Amino acid sequence: MSSPVEGQQQQPPKEELTEKELAKLEKKRAKEEAKRQKEEAKAARLAEEKRRLEGPDVPYSELVTGDQKFGHTFIQSQVKSLGRKFTKVTHLDATMKDQKVWIRARCQNTRKQGGKLSFVTLRQGLGTVQVVVFGGDIAKFAGNLSKESVVDLYGTVTVPEEPIRSTTQSEVELQAERIFCISRAQALPLQFEDLERTEADVEAGEGARVSLDTRLDNRVIDLRTKANQAILRVQSGVSMLFREFLIQKGLVEIHTPKLLGAASEGGADVFKVQYFERNAYLAQSPQLYKQMALMTDLPGVFEIGPVFRAEKSLTFRHMTEFVGLDMEMRFADNYHEVLDVIDGTFDHIFHGLNERFSSELEAIRA
Repeated sequence: MSSPVEGQQQQPPKEELTEKELAKLEKKRAKEEAKRQKEEAKAARLAEEKRRLEGPDVPYSELVTGDQKFGHTFIQSQVKSLGRKFTKVTHLDATMKDQKVWIRARCQNTRKQGGKLSFVTLRQGLGTVQVVVFGGDIAKFAGNLSKESVVDLYGTVTVPEEPIRSTTQSEVELQAERIFCISRAQALPLQFEDLERTEADVEAGEGARVSLDTRLDNRVIDLRTKANQAILRVQSGVSMLFREFLIQKGLVEIHTPKLLGAASEGGADVFKVQYFERNAYLAQSPQLYKQMALMTDLPGVFEIGPVFRAEKSLTFRHMTEFVGLDMEMRFADNYHEVLDVIDGTFDHIFHGLNERFSSELEAIRA
């Protein structure tokens, strides 16, 4: 019989558990197993409840005529159109009473009232409208829509007894007949109501101010607010009116290079970039190309395009990148002819903004 290796400690013999200890251990294991099964059952129940609230999956082809009147559907470049004609939220008014409409918009807010009634505020650009959803499962589905989800809604335009002051389309509301979520939003990192709040509201203590860093970190959501939507539309309107007037005056729109082999002007520093095996410069101005265009016998030219200037932003008037509205034209007798066109351009833009973009200007000023 061999002796133990010298220096190696022998393992002490394992003590056998008593019946009482075994019973205690078995009881502990059973308790843990019961807890695990209970947690799994709870998770399964919550998942089932979530699926029920989110609604069933509805085939795209059944949105209009199918028996299922609510649920989730997936739309991605469908080959066959359903022939639906969508109505803009801002076009809804009392003259459309009792008409059936399809609306595609974002769910801005929901409010459940009892088990069979829900109110949904839909937002589309600058317009909002209230939707009334009545009836068991469809009301529960609508009341549990996540904020900023995109929905397709089919309903009847009705006129409430009292104006709805919380929406832009205060004279009407929609009675929902079908409502489908086509893009469900995840939980938002911030409240949309906080983004919409004005400085006057914040100073009055009616809510928290959202910092600029937070807005920029969530820029896509921030740009959905009425003020930012209006700013983008007014910016587009300025370019449209500028182009509209100059074309009426016989000027031609041109598009000039922005990557140049040399600086186009000496008055501003330039951005130098690598262009294959050589240096190139971002255009500071289309001035040279505008003058060249006039030498081709065009009566006048204009361009709406980016401008790059490597100037330190010492003031709000020093910007490294902006959109320039440039024009160049010939005159017959003196430069007053050019001044008259410039004066007419500004007049056309200002009057056009007041006449065609009054609601956007109102949203910006709010």
